[in-house]
Amino acid sequence: MGDAGDAGSRDRVITEAEFSAKLRQAAPQAGLFAVLAGMPAKADEITRKHHWLLQEAAHELETYLDNFGARDNQTFILYAELNASLRNLAVSAHTLGHVLLRYPTYGVDLPGTLPTGESSLVAFTTELAACTRYLGRAMLALIAELKKEAERLGAAPAIGSGSRLHDAEVKEFRLHLPSDLRQAQRADDDGAITVLLNDFLEIAREAKRVRAKVPPRGASLRAFMEQELTEAVARKYQSNVHSLQSSYDTHVKPTQHHELRELKRLRGHISLAYHLLEVVNDLVHFYERHEGEKTATQLAIGRIVPPDELLDHVVHFALRWAAEALVTVEPMVKQLMPRFMQQHVVELALPDGIHLHARPLNLIVRVVRRHGKPVEIVVDAEASSANSLMGLILFVGRHPQRRSYTFRGDKEPLDDLQRLFACGLGENGLEQLPSDLAYLRER
Repeated sequence: MGDAGDAGSRDRVITEAEFSAKLRQAAPQAGLFAVLAGMPAKADEITRKHHWLLQEAAHELETYLDNFGARDNQTFILYAELNASLRNLAVSAHTLGHVLLRYPTYGVDLPGTLPTGESSLVAFTTELAACTRYLGRAMLALIAELKKEAERLGAAPAIGSGSRLHDAEVKEFRLHLPSDLRQAQRADDDGAITVLLNDFLEIAREAKRVRAKVPPRGASLRAFMEQELTEAVARKYQSNVHSLQSSYDTHVKPTQHHELRELKRLRGHISLAYHLLEVVNDLVHFYERHEGEKTATQLAIGRIVPPDELLDHVVHFALRWAAEALVTVEPMVKQLMPRFMQQHVVELALPDGIHLHARPLNLIVRVVRRHGKPVEIVVDAEASSANSLMGLILFVGRHPQRRSYTFRGDKEPLDDLQRLFACGLGENGLEQLPSDLAYLRER
């Protein structure tokens, strides 16, 4: 026997005709169509204000459609996907508009020239404008199809209905109190800055690796997307660079170190890379959403926004220039590192009967990564990073008879390396490690 207070399911199925009638009167759709009424007819005339209004209005309508399960309905799925696609591209276009407006204030320096003789900075600006125009053309095509689909469904709002959303203003600045804490803050957080710089170098190395794998223009990008730039990977790249930006703002910006020209430039390059990776992430999401098993809706979206042209902008513009922004300042960061790192050097000899094979080398890497500070292994004039297992294996393999190695870097990881060597590099069992190295017993 049921609960007397249970009135049954709160859900009720309505017909497509009933929903069309509701949609015709719905405020979220009226708001979007009010924005569309104010859209320019040419991609070159679309502004950041239009991008912002489009993404806001399309988001409101997307929420409304999802509340009714429109994307699970054969009649309304195309309309829902057209609106979601419009929001997705508007978000990317708005981000690029932010980059165009703000990157001159970042202190970004993209030196060098392309094979065409054009400077890198001019080439970046030209490609930024080209990608923004491309997104504008794609949005206009989606808008035309969205309007047709609304008419086909009998759901288009009455002419002149809707809000004055197109009169809204885009807020460029946030209000905040004066930043007067910096003078009272101690500028001695060198350890945190060293970790930041080291994290940056790791990300820059990955950016260099990915950049080298980008196929030439004109070649198919499908395999590259599957192997190197899935949505999960794109999200990771964006998250990693965002963590750098947050770390900088926490550990550098409140201190006097922020006045250093090199650190300000680093912050600018991180910001540029982050915003471009936002675009990569958003457009890779768009691409994957309409790839795979081809439904009628996916085929329709693919005809409006051809995937090959989209991928050209994702890879050859947004990803390539994000990598360039990071790799360009890598030498500068390497020069900065000694300024903030307490540089120490230790000579460590292998205990009798111990050899540097994969297991002890893995423990060395785990020690270095635990502290998050750069450590190098040195033999004569040759040096290699000690935070890469493969790098250490290759390095040690070039010196098979060597029984002692020099390590240089911050005191904390070097102290732990001394403890590790003193107890036989774990070859007598991890349970024999001292308490200071207990973290190496963790799996």
